[in-house]
Amino acid sequence: MLIGSLFPTQITHSSTLSVMADKNSRIIMKVLDGEGKIAKTLTSIVDAGKQDLALNLSDLQNGVYILNAFCGDIFLKSIKFIKQ
Repeated sequence: MLIGSLFPTQITHSSTLSVMADKNSRIIMKVLDGEGKIAKTLTSIVDAGKQDLALNLSDLQNGVYILNAFCGDIFLKSIKFIKQ
């Protein structure tokens, strides 16, 4: 599984994460705050192929965050974003 980009990276309510999966999989996204604490965990089932996942991040406080994406226990990608 490949994680593309998060758009936009300056978020007010939601953002879109592009994903390319070689098979049906479960993706786990852990959002870490500036202190490294888990602020939110999102889980989504993705089908094989390219798709865009809508992420609701409106419940986060304003600040800088890191989204870490995993497929099972396998780390895929880390993406920094700003919640406004």
